[in-house]
Amino acid sequence: LKVLIKRLKKSKKVKNIIVATTKQKEDDKIVKFCVSNSLKYFRGSKNNVLMRYYEASKKYKIKNIIRITSDCPLIDPVILDKMIIEFKKKNLDYLSNTYPEPSTYPDGMDIEIFTYRSLELANKYAKKKSEKEHVTVYIRKQKKFKILRTDLTKNKSNYRLTVDYLKDYNLFKNLIDEFKNKIFFVGMNEIIRFLDK
Repeated sequence: LKVLIKRLKKSKKVKNIIVATTKQKEDDKIVKFCVSNSLKYFRGSKNNVLMRYYEASKKYKIKNIIRITSDCPLIDPVILDKMIIEFKKKNLDYLSNTYPEPSTYPDGMDIEIFTYRSLELANKYAKKKSEKEHVTVYIRKQKKFKILRTDLTKNKSNYRLTVDYLKDYNLFKNLIDEFKNKIFFVGMNEIIRFLDK
């Protein structure tokens, strides 16, 4: 979380960083981290992540939401800023670099940007468990939303930069050992060059 937050703070376009966690006892440590780092946070439903996002956005009056999941600590702020510019320029309801699949980005570079209005409608009309658990499923399925996926010129989807399994965690530790404090701002391409090496 610390790596992710520090990397997101390198963005020139992100105005607010809000950690949307659960009301579960085990997430008290996340809240403690937020408090000690002067970060905004919101506590909501464990399973209805869609509602958690909606309520957090409503509380903080967020017009456009950028969804970054905490298993993607190596998000590249340069890619993020380019996507924010594209999202606004094309007047989209939803922009992603991962959906609809297949993506050309490495697993772990997942960025979704969507409007509060589309989130509000999803929260109101989403019925399925999968739509409530994965936040943007409803938006991506509806024809009424203006959605777009952005792609890399060269497919890099064979790289894995997410932290879901023990082997991912071990790779993440190796990257931290390699880059040291540079891990807070090293770009995606430099990480990939290191992995190739």
